Formats: sequence, structure tokens, C-alpha cells
Amino acid sequence: MGNGFTVINIMKRASSLFPEKKVISGSRSITYRDLFEKVLRLSTSMNKMGISKGTVIAVADYNSIEFMELLFASSLTGSIIYPVNIKLPWNMAMETVKESGAEYVFASKEFMNAGIYKGFRDDHIVSLSENGDYIKFHDLLTSDLHREEKTTGNDNYSILFTSGTTGKPKEVLYTNEKSVNGALSILYQLGLFNTPAKLTSSDTILSLIPFYHIWSWGSAFHAAYLGADYIITGKYNPENVLDAIKENKATWINAVPTMVYDLLSHDRENRLDGIKMLIGGSPISKNLAEKLNANGIKFSTIYGGTDMLATSISLGRPDQHESLRSVTYPVPMVSATVRDNTGNILENGTIGELWINAPWLPEKYLNRPENHDYENGWFKTGDVGEMTPDGGIKILDRVKDVVKSGGEWIPTSIIESLISEFPGIEIVAVTAIADEKWGERPIAWVKASEDIEIEEIRQFMETHASNGNINKWWIPVEFIIIEEMPMTSVGKIDKAKLREMKK
Repeated sequence: MGNGFTVINIMKRASSLFPEKKVISGSRSITYRDLFEKVLRLSTSMNKMGISKGTVIAVADYNSIEFMELLFASSLTGSIIYPVNIKLPWNMAMETVKESGAEYVFASKEFMNAGIYKGFRDDHIVSLSENGDYIKFHDLLTSDLHREEKTTGNDNYSILFTSGTTGKPKEVLYTNEKSVNGALSILYQLGLFNTPAKLTSSDTILSLIPFYHIWSWGSAFHAAYLGADYIITGKYNPENVLDAIKENKATWINAVPTMVYDLLSHDRENRLDGIKMLIGGSPISKNLAEKLNANGIKFSTIYGGTDMLATSISLGRPDQHESLRSVTYPVPMVSATVRDNTGNILENGTIGELWINAPWLPEKYLNRPENHDYENGWFKTGDVGEMTPDGGIKILDRVKDVVKSGGEWIPTSIIESLISEFPGIEIVAVTAIADEKWGERPIAWVKASEDIEIEEIRQFMETHASNGNINKWWIPVEFIIIEEMPMTSVGKIDKAKLREMKK
């Protein structure tokens, strides 16, 4: 099936070694053997349509069996798959489709109605739903089995766009080999080392991260590689997720903190008992960590991004319970350093910008003449952090989110975590506001589940300051209670919108 590490070889292997293991979506399911056969037939049809090596296809859908088949068929045909970020503002999503260079589009009914197909020829549009006026995806699965292709690890596999939290989404391109190595690095850390969210072939995986976000953090590849049953829940709904966990005896999930909060608040039947969680996308507050521990849920934290894939995952150090939520350790093949603004490496415990090096880095953003974030094999993450004495990474803030007051950095993640401990507070975000004397001062945005008094929150933080947990000048100058916290397309708090709200 080709040379080197390829995505399609993962499914080919699964179909032989674990033929009866399943992908489950609601009342539907398909074995790895049958899924691989469908991928072969789909690839034949794709070739007949004109999709071949280097052709870009865009896919707009929630996680689905059809989407998963396309993840593997694109590797077999040598085409380049772009999983469309369907949570972006629609005009922005359409712009990314155009920028990706997609020649064909595959979309479910919901996104057909949204107009994702505009600008494409009718014979280049495939409906993932049973009905529709264009080519039916189901009809593509009736072709003869695909002939052997020579896809190699060096062949391009997928285009991904960043979420756009720091401006216009940026585009990166990953080869088959980089995609596989990035995914397997997560398995190495979770399977070979002492991690609370240990992942093995005996687990049943339920994916909550959408495929457009780094192929659900590689979970579709993990399941096939391990020969584990894989559960897909489509459009996120907490009750549907909890039911799917119970009905399919799921043992392991991936999620962002906002989803975890949501699931915990809806779980009145202990359906999360015994579950293991890999949590990432934004920091885990102390309040959330305590809720997870109180519910007996084992969790690990993952750090990474669209433009660098997996970087680090927390390890289970028995003497470092607190570090599970705040300190991660580089996955195999990753090097990490913290540097000052001139690129000099800083000593452990010194705050600076995190730079990482890994064999799967894309090396540059596409369609951008200036690529200052990638330099001599290193990626400048834009995250402020420090290295711990035992080689861990402690992320404190985004470079653009950190509050710089009187020439000193105030790490907002620490303030957010402390505020989240106040009774009744669900979600907290801290941003900067301009200050004539100090340059910037912190303000806090709070979503609460009950009536709370701002002055009591301030007194709560002053107690932390008097106890030496934070500097007194770190206390926000203003606390703003809001009904809904703005979120990005990947479930992170949208601090850019919060800053706009304060202008």
C-alpha cells in the first residue's frame, strides 16, 4: 500500500488484525473489515470522479462514519483532505475552503443548506446525506474494489486551519508520515508511561473532539491502530454523549474543559463512573480538577495545536497531584525550550515563550509570505510558560493574552484558576485593559450558576494574596458577570471577543 508511515496502512492493518472491532454511531455500526472494504470502493469512485494524488477535497460534517471513511480514502487516493471547521463564522469557513484550493466538496445536508457547495461544479459536489440533488455518497460505495496505490509517507495528506483566535485562520499542510507520527506520539505517552488517562487496546474510545480539530486529536487513528471500538456521537449533545457512554460501555474519552463541565453537570445517573479523560484545548482550572477527582474520574492533560500537533501530556507523578492539571511532559520525539524575546534559552523556572521541535512540524504556514513562527526547525508556540526542574512544561498564558503590568507579566491562567474556586462560579476568563500608569491591568469575566456578589469575589482573592498564593497587584481591577462566555470554534474561551466587549 506504499512506503513509509501512511494513514491508509493503519486501517488496512486494523481490517486484518481486528476485523470484528467496530465504529459505532448511534444505532449504526460498521466493522473495521467492512469499513476498509468501503474505503477501497470509495477510492475507486473518487478516482473515476477525477480525484487523485494532490487533489484537495473539503469535507463539511460533524464526526460521522462517512467522514471517517473519507479520512482513510483520501490517504489511499493520495488526495489531500481538508476537514472544514464548521464552527467558524460561515463566511470565514467559506474563505478557508477557497484558500485550501479544494476542487471537490463532500457535505452533509445541514452544510449543503448553508451553501458550502457554492463555487463548485455539480459533478464536484457529493452529498453525505441520503437525499440531495448532487452526487450521493452512498452511490460511491458500489464501485469495484480499488487497485493498489503507491501512497508514501512523504505524500501530502491533510490541510488544517487554525481556529482563528488570534486573527484570520492560518493554513498548514501535513504529510501522511507527519500525521501518523503525530498521532502515535500520543499513544506512546498514554500507553507506555504512567498516565491517568491510560489508553490501551482493551479500551472503548468515545471521541468528542471534532475531526476538523487535528482529526479529533488523532483518535480515529488511535482506535484503528489499537483495534479498539470507536464511538462517534455527531453533533455535540451532553445527554446523547452520556447515553452513548453507558450503552456502549465507553472507557475513554477526549474533550475540552467546557465539555467536561457540561457533562459533569448533566450526569445525574453516574454514567461517567470509571471513565478516563484526555483533556486539552485550554487550561484545566483547580475547580474542575477537584470536580473530576470528587467523581473518581482519572484524567490527563494534553497540550498541542493545529500548527504543531501533540506536544506534551501530563504524567502520573504520585507526589505531584496538583501538577496533573498544570504540568505536561514532552511526548516522545519532542524537544521543548523556553526562550526570551531574542531567542535565548532561559533557565528552568524562568518565564518566557515556549519553542518546540518535533519531526512532524509542518515547517511553515501555507499561502503566507512571512513565516516568523517557524525558525530553523523550531516552532514559536506563542504561549508563555516555564520549564520545571524535572523536564515538564507549565503553560501560563498566551503571549497576546498575558497581562503586562508595570513591566511585569501577570499569568492569567493562575488568576482564573483561583477565581474558579469561588462557590457558584462556572467559567472565568481574565483579560487586560489599558491603564495609563501601569500599561495594562487585569479584569475578570465570570459566568456563574447562582447569584454572587462581586465584592465577595474580591475579598476571596485578597485572602489568597494575603496567604501568599498570588501577588496583591495580580487581583483584577474589575469583575464582570456575564450570562454566556463567548467560545471559539474549538471550545476555547474567545478572549478576543471579550476584549472587544470592553472597548
